[in-house]
Amino acid sequence: MTPSARQTILSRLRERKPLPATSQPDFTVMEQRRWSLEAGIERFIAQQAAVHGDVHRVSQAKLSQAILARLTQAGAQRVLIGPDNPVHHELTSNAPDLQFHGYDQPVEAWQSELFHQTDAAITGCHAGLADTGSLVVIPSPTEPRLMTLAPPLHIAILPVSRLFSSWYQLITEEDWTGPMPTNTLLISGPSKTADIEQTLVYGAHGPKALTVFLVDG
Repeated sequence: MTPSARQTILSRLRERKPLPATSQPDFTVMEQRRWSLEAGIERFIAQQAAVHGDVHRVSQAKLSQAILARLTQAGAQRVLIGPDNPVHHELTSNAPDLQFHGYDQPVEAWQSELFHQTDAAITGCHAGLADTGSLVVIPSPTEPRLMTLAPPLHIAILPVSRLFSSWYQLITEEDWTGPMPTNTLLISGPSKTADIEQTLVYGAHGPKALTVFLVDG
């Protein structure tokens, strides 16, 4: 760039008037993205289906049975589940043929087992977003982030009562203006990537399949 061209550009930038500042941010568009419960459920399921996510709406009483059926369908043998998961006791009591394990040691001690011998992981969800069909997951010591990334099948449990219309509704109703979670995941369907030839591949950087159980009651 010649000195004269540089000076011309800098002069034009200096001459630009600043945009007028608004007194309050305008979130009207986001505030209007609200659905009724049933409409939100319908949208959430459709949005997940669009990215190969699998959503099943079940009652609390049939949740464990539905999870076991999905594990059987996937041919899973070794399953990760946190000890404080609400269905932990029922699953471990009613499926003696499956090997249930918790994430109870540093990843360095069992990295190969986690990545190559674990078939599925079952986790809870902090919330769901109907707008984008996303799961909001806040990892914990018993359900760390790798549980949603390493096994080829991720089974997520989402109560219907935790379905929000949008991210905006979630953070405003729960007042995330104060201390926020240090690690929040937004999961929309199974892992996927595409190359320069637009070939879409699932499971390259995480689970090949995502099953969400949307639980009533």
